[in-house]
Amino acid sequence: MAKKETAAEAPRIQRRDARMTVAWNASCEKMVEVEQKLQPELAAVYERVRANPEGVGRRFQATLRDLSVNGAFLEGEPLPLLSRVALAFEVPSFKPIEAVGWVLWRRTAPCTVQRPSGAPITLGAGFGVVFEWISLEARLEIARRVALLA
Repeated sequence: MAKKETAAEAPRIQRRDARMTVAWNASCEKMVEVEQKLQPELAAVYERVRANPEGVGRRFQATLRDLSVNGAFLEGEPLPLLSRVALAFEVPSFKPIEAVGWVLWRRTAPCTVQRPSGAPITLGAGFGVVFEWISLEARLEIARRVALLA
């Protein structure tokens, strides 16, 4: 029987997109997706993921904890999976950024895990979004800042 790896022994999984750790305030609003009018022939064979409708229009504050050109993690009340959310956050020495994203994963409660060094770290509850829309100028600024940290 193979030995099971502990969190401290497990190899670190490299994420696809480089990201930076931040602690920036974010204003959020839960949204619905834009309705599409399709031709009847297309509507008969078209399927799409529908945004979770719970709490549409609710505004709340969260803390942006990590950021990449394609998405972010926001610490705060975890939204339901497949929620659509509008975000606005201030980037130091840059202009405010607005984005729209979809919740693809969430952490339903805080948890403590061991770092490879053995030191514990507490991860807060929150949700991860993939950006549906963010300006090219904002993506380029995020990419520039992430590259400086590499």
